[in-house]
Amino acid sequence: MKTVIYIFLSGFMFCNLELNAQSPLQIDIVSYNYFNGITGHKQTIDNYKITNNSNEEYLTWLSLVPVNNKSNIELIRDFFKVRKGDFNYVEIMYDEFVNMSIDIGYTFIRKISSSETFSYIIAKTNSNSTFYQDRIVVIKKNEVEQCLKLCIEERYFFQLSSIFLTE
Repeated sequence: MKTVIYIFLSGFMFCNLELNAQSPLQIDIVSYNYFNGITGHKQTIDNYKITNNSNEEYLTWLSLVPVNNKSNIELIRDFFKVRKGDFNYVEIMYDEFVNMSIDIGYTFIRKISSSETFSYIIAKTNSNSTFYQDRIVVIKKNEVEQCLKLCIEERYFFQLSSIFLTE
């Protein structure tokens, strides 16, 4: 009888631990609405706060086109390997003479370490717009580096804890 009680208790504890476990990434979206008396427009501010609850590092960037149902490999190739103008992002990283600037959709990339939070703060005039929301990409750093077969240096990562975007 004691064995049955221990098995039942162990099963109950296991289920409770599984239910209380946090997901690797937590994404909170908070929207604020106000009327801007200077411009005469209603304004909406969306704050997409991404918290990394895992032991792994993640990368986030903004795709030039909506993400839709693309696989991680397609998203990685689109951002790093597809030519945008004369170069692709991997070529820019290898070219030591290029002075890196942050260009949304082209070279903006942010590493989110374990227990770290990053926010996209988006100002928009149409509260129904999902322009940036449809372009946010978050993928494990080791998956990106594995796909590219290279290690991304720290100097290529955006350093601030948030970025402000306007539509």
